[in-house]
Formats: sequence, C-alpha cells, structure tokens
Amino acid sequence: MKKSFFTNNALKILIATLLIQNSVHPCATASLIENLSLQSRQSNQYTRSIADLAADAKTVVDAGIKEFNAETLPHEAKDLRKQIVRMRDIMDIFSHNFAHETDLWDDVRDGLDDGYTVVGDFKDLFDTNPQAVESLSAGKEPKYKDEKKLKERRKKVLRWKSHYFAEGGLSEKIWAAFFEIRPLDSSNIVQSKKYSDFFWGGVNQLPLALNSPAQNARILVNAQSDLADAEHPVVLAIKDPGTHENEILFHNHRKRLRTIAKVCHVANAMTKHTCRGDSMKEIENLVTALGEIEDLIITGRHLEEDKKESKAEVAYEEAKKKFKKLKKEFEGKNMLEALDSL
Repeated sequence: MKKSFFTNNALKILIATLLIQNSVHPCATASLIENLSLQSRQSNQYTRSIADLAADAKTVVDAGIKEFNAETLPHEAKDLRKQIVRMRDIMDIFSHNFAHETDLWDDVRDGLDDGYTVVGDFKDLFDTNPQAVESLSAGKEPKYKDEKKLKERRKKVLRWKSHYFAEGGLSEKIWAAFFEIRPLDSSNIVQSKKYSDFFWGGVNQLPLALNSPAQNARILVNAQSDLADAEHPVVLAIKDPGTHENEILFHNHRKRLRTIAKVCHVANAMTKHTCRGDSMKEIENLVTALGEIEDLIITGRHLEEDKKESKAEVAYEEAKKKFKKLKKEFEGKNMLEALDSL
C-alpha cells in the first residue's frame, strides 16, 4: 500500500525542526506535536475503518456474482443487486477518501453502476410481473413467459460478470481503489465530475478532515435532507406520477430519501446511533410506499414497449390512485417529519 501520510516519528521530527527554527516555546512544541500525532493516528484509524467496511462489502459482492449463472432467475437476483449497490454506496459516501486517483474511482463507479443496471433490468422481469410476484408470495416458483427477454437480460449480466473477474477487470480495479484510500486533506480534496447528485455531487458541502467517517456521513445526510425538504412540496403537487416529466421528479425524490436511509445505515455500522433507528424506519417505510407506486409506473413502461397500451393505462391509473391515497394518509401531517428527528 502507498504511504500517503507521515509516520508518527517522521511527523514529530519534521514539526520539531520547523518549530525550533521559528523559536516556538518547547512546551508549546511538545503539545502541538502530540496533538498532531493524535490527529495522524485518528486519520489512520478512520481510513482503516473505511477500507475494512469496503473490503467486507466486496467479499459479499464477489460471492454473489460467482453464484449468478446461466440458470439464475430474475427473482433470485434481488440480493445481488442490493450487494452491488451497497458496494457502490460505500464508494460514494467516502468518495473523497477513495477518489485521489479520479480516473480509477470513475472506472470503478461506472463499472458498479453498469452491474447495478444490468442486474436491475434482469430483476425487473420479476418486479413488473404480477403473476410471478403472486406465485412467489404463495411459496410457488415464478414462471417467466418471455423466454427471449429472459435469456437476453441474463446474458448481459453474465457478460458483466465475465468483465468483473477478468484480468485487469472491475474486481482488480476495486482492489486498486482500496490501495489508493487516504485520510482526508481538506486543502487538497479532489472532486470528480461523476460524483452522484444524491451523494456529495449534489451538495455544497465537503467532509471534514478531522471528522470520523460516521460524522462526515452525517454531514451528507443533513445536506441531502435539506434538498429533500425543498423538493417535497413540488412532488406533493403531482397529480399523475405516470407522465414522463412527473416520473423523473417522483423517481428522484424517492431515490434521495432512499439514499439518506442507506447513508444512515452505513454510518450506524461504523458508529452506533449516528442516525435514529425509529426515524430511519419511518423513512424506509415511506420509500417502500413510493416504490410500490414507481413499480406500477415501470410496469406501465414495459407494457407500452410490448404494445399493450390498454394494460399500461391500467398500471398508470393504479399508480395515480395509490399516490393520491398515500397523500390522503398524511393529510394535515408532515410526510417528511422523520427527517427532522433523524
């Protein structure tokens, strides 16, 4: 691993030399050296904790990808999609620690995003199939009638899997990104143009060098919560979430709330009670309710692709009714109250 910060002894010698040259009192010198040494040890510890969290996530992802094969069915890809997105989330939450080599970080982020997309498209064959969902709920094996689409989407996942484990592929790039992880240096934070708008790319704040990873995650949660509060009235004013313009607003709002909950989970895994568990649960319940509406919209889009316009209209109408019902449940209440107590 590259040494990107001073060892404690080298740091002490350097600071002592500089301070003596500038005639600083020896007691003040000793105090400052110990303080900076402590900061160095904390930075080292914080960096290790992020690397450990990321390495654990990668181990889980590797196992999930290896299990995916030519017989895997869409409903069996649910866990893999969650595993990939958790790995991607960790890279996003701590992007300022990982992204000193921005080209490498961008490659890793793009690769994980590609995996999330192809696995998600494959899993959508289950999510948008009411009969398959009903069968699984009843403890039966779901059936997939569109064999052509099933094979095409599975093939894309298998192709991504091949690239992931190839020599010089995504798996090796992720390890390389881990070796580039460094403590934060507020005076030299590198911003990637690919930072997600739902993480650091969408806020006007930066993590602080002396903060713990959980404290910096909390800064991100607070900043994204402000954005969610600001856009919420616009989303509530939507009458039909199924139109293309409204779908984007609806999707982005749900995604922001989901991201806030996910960042809280990562933060709490590092430092307990960074976010309140009961408030997190309320947000997740809201995200689930919004997700059921979005699933109907996605179902409608797929039905349109299959030239089944009348069935698509039924799905869109159901999405509209569900959203109206959800707003009615929160009438006279703040739907995002949990954000304030998070």
